[in-house]
Amino acid sequence: MSFTKSLLAASVVALASSGTVSAQSLSSAGALAFDTGNTLFVGDAKAGLVHAFDLTNALTNQANYQLGRAQTFEGRTVFNHLDVEIAALLGVEAADIAINDMVVHKPTKQIFLSVHRGHGPDAEAVIIAVNNGTLELVDLSAADHSSMTVGPVPTAETLEFGQPLNTLAITDIDYYNGELFVAGVSNEEFSSKLRRIPFPFTNEISTSSIEIWHAVHAQYETRAPIITQTIAELDGEPTLIAIYACTPIVRIPLAELTDGAEVRGTMIGEMGFGNTPLDIVPYVNGWDGTSNVVVTNTNRSAASINLEAIASADAMPHGEGVQNVFSVEGVYQFPLPMSGTLHLDTLDDTYALVVRHSPEDVRNIQLHTVPMPFFFDRADHIVEMNFNGSPDPFGYKAAPPVDYN
Repeated sequence: MSFTKSLLAASVVALASSGTVSAQSLSSAGALAFDTGNTLFVGDAKAGLVHAFDLTNALTNQANYQLGRAQTFEGRTVFNHLDVEIAALLGVEAADIAINDMVVHKPTKQIFLSVHRGHGPDAEAVIIAVNNGTLELVDLSAADHSSMTVGPVPTAETLEFGQPLNTLAITDIDYYNGELFVAGVSNEEFSSKLRRIPFPFTNEISTSSIEIWHAVHAQYETRAPIITQTIAELDGEPTLIAIYACTPIVRIPLAELTDGAEVRGTMIGEMGFGNTPLDIVPYVNGWDGTSNVVVTNTNRSAASINLEAIASADAMPHGEGVQNVFSVEGVYQFPLPMSGTLHLDTLDDTYALVVRHSPEDVRNIQLHTVPMPFFFDRADHIVEMNFNGSPDPFGYKAAPPVDYN
C-alpha cells in the first residue's frame, strides 16, 4: 500500500478558531517511532492500527537549540509545567491532558509527543512538536499517510482493576531493517503478541505468540504483554530485547519470530516486583565506547544494561520446582539516578530527553535534557560542591553560567 494523500482521510488534527480539536483519522495516539528517514509511526491502540505519516515537509532542524552543558553535567529544562503548556495550546485544562509517548527525530533533533485531549473513550488524539522551545500542533493533513491493521484486538474487556484491555493492543513500536515490530495483546487466549509488518505497508503481517517465564510468579505466562522493546545485533544476530509487565528482561532472536509461531523467549533478568517498565532506549557510552540500553521504571531507579552482557547472559532458572524471585536478579543492571521519569528518548550522543516530574515539585511535569552517559543533572541535587567557598574537585565552578538561547 503506497502513501496516498487525502485531506479527509489523513486530516488527523485541525485546530479550529474556537480552540477545539477535531480528530478524524486517529482514534487514539500512543506509541511513537521513526524509521531511518522522516516517517513517523503512531500506534492507534483503540482502532488496532499503526499509522505512518511522512513528515518531510514538517520537520525543522533544531541544531541551534542549546541543550545544556554536558562537560559540567548540566541539562536544560525546555518546559516547566508541560501539561499546562499543552493544555493552553489545546484550549483545555491541564487535568484534561494525557502525554502518552515521546520520540525524537534524530537527524533534526525535533521532539514529538502523542497526546490525548480528554480521558476515556471520547479522548481526542493529537501529535505535538517542539520547535526550538515552542510547542506546535502538528497538522498531519499535509502529510502523506497510510495505515495498517495489527489484527484482532480486545474491545470491551477490562483488567482486574478496570483498565480497558484495548489500551494494551499496541504497547510499543520499533522500526528495524524495513519492518515494524509492534508489541501488544490480542483478543485471543494466547494474547501476548509480536507483529512484524513490512514498511511501506503491503497488507502483509506476521504474528507470533510469546510465552515467557515470569520469575516473580514462578510460572510461564502468555497474556502479559511486552511493555517496551528494542532491537540490537547480539553476537551478529538481530535480537529483540524486551521488558515485560511484572517484570522479566527477555531475549528473542528475530529469526524465531515467524508467522504463527508460539515462541518461548529467554528470560535473562528480573527488574523486581511492584514495578512497571516504561522505556528501553539504546545508547553508546561516550566514555568507554560500550553499547548499552537504559531502562526506565515506574517504581525503581532507571538501569543501564550492557549489550554484551545481554548477549552472554544465561537463562534464569525456570520450570517446575523453581521458586519465586522478587528481587532484581540475572543480567547486571547498573542503577542510574533517574526518578519520576515518564518518557525517555535520546537526542544525540551526548544528551537524553525526559518527560518527568520535577525533583523539587512532583506537580511540575518537565521536559528536560539530561547529559549522558550517567543520565545525571547536577542541578537536581544538593551536594557539598553547591555551597559558596566549597571544594570543587572537578573544576565545574570554573565554567561560567550557561547562557541559553
